[in-house]
Amino acid sequence: MEKKETFIMGKRSSEPFPVVKLDYPISPKENLKLVLDKKKPVWAPNMLQEKGMTFCPHDNDRPAFGQSGLDWFGVSWTYVDVVGGQMVTPDTFILKDPLEWEEKMIFPDLDAMDFSVGAEEAEKMIDPDKLTFYLLQDGLFERLLSICNPTDVLCFLIEEPESAKRYFNRMADYKIALMDKVIREWAPFDAFINSDDWGTQISTFISPEMYREYLFEPMKRITDFAHSRGKYIDYHSCGKVETLVPQMVELGADMWEAQTMNDLVKIKGEYGNRLPLQIPMDPMYVARPGVSDEEILAYVRNYLDTYGQGGGLMVSYAAQNAHVNEIIVKEVFRYSMEMYR
Repeated sequence: MEKKETFIMGKRSSEPFPVVKLDYPISPKENLKLVLDKKKPVWAPNMLQEKGMTFCPHDNDRPAFGQSGLDWFGVSWTYVDVVGGQMVTPDTFILKDPLEWEEKMIFPDLDAMDFSVGAEEAEKMIDPDKLTFYLLQDGLFERLLSICNPTDVLCFLIEEPESAKRYFNRMADYKIALMDKVIREWAPFDAFINSDDWGTQISTFISPEMYREYLFEPMKRITDFAHSRGKYIDYHSCGKVETLVPQMVELGADMWEAQTMNDLVKIKGEYGNRLPLQIPMDPMYVARPGVSDEEILAYVRNYLDTYGQGGGLMVSYAAQNAHVNEIIVKEVFRYSMEMYR
């Protein structure tokens, strides 16, 4: 299929990478839908070049990525270039005590906003051959961490369970209203990314039992709403959150953007295609200065052998330059096509 020349941004390069042209037997969108529908794909989807994104600029749940500023709750965000992400500006939490949320948090009046401005132009930029995602920033737990001191948050969850449950359900109401808003007024898309970090490098912030008590039902409502409107839902959570995988499956997550501090071989073996995984390649291999073409090819094959058996894998990586990116794109496509044939 002939497409106009487009580019993707290299994660470790200031220069954009040209999209590598491949002879796709079906569209990347159809192939990725097979994965999300828990079926074996034709090849392992490469999320760097085969995934579409759209975002409404009127959605100020957080300032646009790469920018600093205030969100519509009044939280101040600072973009930190060296880590490529935003953080709450130090010493600016809007609440001194989480218990104040019911009295002092002001939720945006979504009905009074017009999200349709620019939607027609955005629709023209959407590639119909790619499955398009919409990013929901600041999930239920992450939002709580953004409005007050994290230590106070954890004490709040233990000491004030009823207020905490009301918070999570009120925030779920807001998220569902926001989802409905962008579905009705913004450019068409296929999936939501629920961005909500639930863990650190070594464990979850809260126990699986607390997750079930506080977050399971609100997340079920969010997930069910997405599905009721014909949208997939991608659970983005950094950190070692493998103990929450049974609940992700029960909740009906269509995919999880996982990180490799989790035992992903065990998870893949236990759940197979029931929870499709986006798994990053090890940057110590694919972004290592001086890495040879042969080393890249060998790593890609081992990666696919380890995580790709039977499908359920979406490929993610941070290539150091366009040459390495092209090798990865072509070998992922070739080798996984053979694997799934």
